[in-house]
Amino acid sequence: MVTAHQFAQHTKEAMVFVLVLGSLSMIWPAIMALAFGFILLLQSFGIEQHIAMLFSAQISHLPIIFASLQGSGSPAILS
Repeated sequence: MVTAHQFAQHTKEAMVFVLVLGSLSMIWPAIMALAFGFILLLQSFGIEQHIAMLFSAQISHLPIIFASLQGSGSPAILS
């Protein structure tokens, strides 16, 4: 037979369990969102470096383009 004291103790334990579970259900999405945002931030730094490498490769070819334009008759383009 369950006494009133045991019933109150079990009820209190159940309420604490539900409160902890509810708190975790609100906290975990925020933790996951922060982790996902951090991963995207790290990934964007890697992508920026890749884009910078591509851009610097394109810049290194610009003198060749300008030299070919100047030698092939750029006054005809300007007129």
